[in-house]
Amino acid sequence: MTQLLLLLKHIAYSMIPNKRSVSGLKYAFFSIILFPTLFYAQTVHLDTFKLKNSEYYSDIQSDRMNFPVIRTGHSTIDSIINTDLKNRYTNNEYPNESLDSALLKWAGDGVVYLDFEVTYNQNNLLSFNITAEGCGAYCTAWTEYFNYSIVNGKSLVLSDVLEVNESFKNMVFGDKDLQYKSQIGQLFKGMDDEESDLDADSFEMIMEYYLKCQNDFELEFFSLYPDHLEIIEECWLPHILLPFTPNIELKYEYNRIKSLLKLNI
Repeated sequence: MTQLLLLLKHIAYSMIPNKRSVSGLKYAFFSIILFPTLFYAQTVHLDTFKLKNSEYYSDIQSDRMNFPVIRTGHSTIDSIINTDLKNRYTNNEYPNESLDSALLKWAGDGVVYLDFEVTYNQNNLLSFNITAEGCGAYCTAWTEYFNYSIVNGKSLVLSDVLEVNESFKNMVFGDKDLQYKSQIGQLFKGMDDEESDLDADSFEMIMEYYLKCQNDFELEFFSLYPDHLEIIEECWLPHILLPFTPNIELKYEYNRIKSLLKLNI
């Protein structure tokens, strides 16, 4: 470490014209030390805002009602991200409300679970998802995905991360179609299984949902991980058909899509 500092000092000293000014030496030296830190890839800290338990569901454990609060160390960036997150998650229903007020009104008496998972937090990028479960006549769970730049607080879309060209689209849509074909094949096997509860009417309903999901798919939601990017495909089925929800995984290692990446991941 001492040798490194001496080397930097020597480089800085050599940059000063005629080496006359000691104050100039200090200026050049600290410029070399401090300037890179302004652009050093940051990670951020996530605090947890805990929602008050619903009076209707009084048995909910308090550790099951968590919402992320982003802390980058820069108040302006924090405000941009947290405001955007609050508004997007509550469907912009409470744009002028504080976080706690908006979430409490949004959750009402129906949300019984709320928690988040950070999947990527490095290189000035933050990727996480929030899973919630709401109960009425039936309970329904869903997950939403969020990606932010820590440099400016911008919410990232897929085209900010990589070049969404025809080759990439064809690859993803092709993988999606193959997986739906496989899932449909499993349905046919279920029809032939005498022990299966899958009847002809249910099969027809499931096929309709599968085909609609397959045709409506868009390159919109995604999540970043340390070694890969995942395109999110979720197919919603009614409660009675939930066991037949298709499992579509569109994961792409960064090495495979390296030429398309626009950001350092």
